[in-house]
Amino acid sequence: MNLPVTVRPSGRDTLTQGDYISPNFQTIFPDKAFPNKVVGDTQGQPWPYLRREILHNWYVDQRHPYIGFLSRDEAHVLYNNALQFRGKSALEVGCWMGWSAVHLALAGVHLDIIDPILAKPEARQSVESSLEAARQEFLEFGSYVLHPGYSPQKVDELAQSGKTWSLIFIDGNHDRPAPLEDAQACVKYAAPDAMILFHDLASPEVTEGLDFLRCHGWNVMVYQTMQIMGVAWRGNVQPVRHVPDPAVTWTVPEHLRPYPICGTPEELEFRELAARVQPYTLLQDCRLYSLYRLTREICEQDRPGNIVECGSYKGGAAALMAAVVKRYSRRSRRVFACDTFTGMPEPTALDCHQGVSAVATGFGAGTLAAPITENLKQVCEVLEVTDVVTPVPGLFAETLPKFKAEMGAIALLHADGDW
Repeated sequence: MNLPVTVRPSGRDTLTQGDYISPNFQTIFPDKAFPNKVVGDTQGQPWPYLRREILHNWYVDQRHPYIGFLSRDEAHVLYNNALQFRGKSALEVGCWMGWSAVHLALAGVHLDIIDPILAKPEARQSVESSLEAARQEFLEFGSYVLHPGYSPQKVDELAQSGKTWSLIFIDGNHDRPAPLEDAQACVKYAAPDAMILFHDLASPEVTEGLDFLRCHGWNVMVYQTMQIMGVAWRGNVQPVRHVPDPAVTWTVPEHLRPYPICGTPEELEFRELAARVQPYTLLQDCRLYSLYRLTREICEQDRPGNIVECGSYKGGAAALMAAVVKRYSRRSRRVFACDTFTGMPEPTALDCHQGVSAVATGFGAGTLAAPITENLKQVCEVLEVTDVVTPVPGLFAETLPKFKAEMGAIALLHADGDW
């Protein structure tokens, strides 16, 4: 059952100096539930990954002024994403004084909250007091259960009954390997349609959790906020769009370069291209974005060479790379799309996976056929890159030597073949 959420009207004039909220967001202000919340002094916090140069308010509990809350914008990233999970189960790993927990509960989710600080009576009372104050102020509320303990052990314990979660927020121990271990534990119990959010991706150690999900096929994206938030999702859910504060000169840490940054011109262009090639590819967004980013980098840095793709299937990835070439390349450059286009060749005895023959996997001879005229040709026409893409039909062992001279220097090789 979905629970309605009552949000009292809060205009932009309720924002204090130093606060920002993405203009497309629904807003909520549970500040009265946190009488000890004050603006902290970023200069007095020694954590090396605190982005002191971002002049957004860094909120703290005045009783513990060295540990921060989510910024106003970050709390709204969490809240607006959570709204689509009203009435569903959610898990929070690391609640601190309850600021993030309140924003989750106000979205109407059924929330399990894990934090070792909840074993301390004073802290537990403070968190419960804030949750109950918000419940009273906003009338409509989800539900919550407090679980003192450490992740990942407590996550595994709660899941022993067969429980799964549709929304997960990871903001616990930030020191390696804890964020990775949190992600590894939580992904085991994520629902088929699920979203996992992270806070403090300014730290490369925290980013290891999101890296894990990206490498395991989840769609991923980063929100450009004070401390940087990240989101991974799968199934029938979509993260909310976010507009970074235009008054800030944003930078991207090197360890986050592989990720699309929500709301940037680059990310918007990628989403537009990915949507158009989606019917013509089996690749998930994270892999398409990698190809987009690498191709654009080659073009903008004017590195010499063409692009060769071994294993093009319906041609979506080749067309996407060609579109980037057409928009950004400073020199003449081509994309060679290599595939049989008639399906898998006849496998040999060597073609097996973990002792299972290629035929037994369901990908025997003739599977994944994609005739050029019905696929590669069409997607190239959609993106107007027919003049950039050269189809190379046949087996790699036969076509690559034949086209070697025509291909010339290779700036990017995308190897996605099978046997």
